[in-house]
Amino acid sequence: MTRRTKRWWNDLLGRSDGLFVDLLRQQTTVAAQAARALIDAQRDGRPAGQVCEEIVDLEHAGDDARTELLTELARALTTPIDGEDLYRLSGFIDDVLDNLRDFAVECDMYAAEPGERFVAPLEALAQGLDELERAISRLEDDVTEAAGPARAAKKANEARDAFHDEMAELLGGGDVTMRTLRDRELLRRLDVAGLRLPSAADALIPGGPQRG
Repeated sequence: MTRRTKRWWNDLLGRSDGLFVDLLRQQTTVAAQAARALIDAQRDGRPAGQVCEEIVDLEHAGDDARTELLTELARALTTPIDGEDLYRLSGFIDDVLDNLRDFAVECDMYAAEPGERFVAPLEALAQGLDELERAISRLEDDVTEAAGPARAAKKANEARDAFHDEMAELLGGGDVTMRTLRDRELLRRLDVAGLRLPSAADALIPGGPQRG
């Protein structure tokens, strides 16, 4: 059996679904690892620059998984969910990881002081990514079972609430300083990541909002 025939046969049997699930899980796992590395740095009082290289390496690993997924998607006969939804799902996870990388890089550039301000949004992102991975894991066995965990991922991701809480505290104080402006920009970066995660979950929910 030639390689091309074997691929065609595996597609017909649905065996290619496992590859897509594995690649999506790889993307989600490295994104959660990046969030937790940043949480540890903030809590340990380490400047983000000390973990910046680690976050960039994780982002590259996520890019590699996405590139392989898109390559396989272009030649697959069958996919665990609609090909467009699969593309969107991978893209939104990639956006989360890209924004975590940018957060780390900007923390380093701005010489931001580590502290608890950024921990709550990062924890919400990490928890939401964990739930999203559980939803993705269901795709290989029963696509219909992915919707429940996907909704849990949306509920678990309270990054936007954490963003608003921290922003209110930040701007509700006294004088606006350069640190205030810097921390506001960094919180906005986490807010963007928080917007992408529910969009990723929507790709796993039949009839969910279609966001580009």
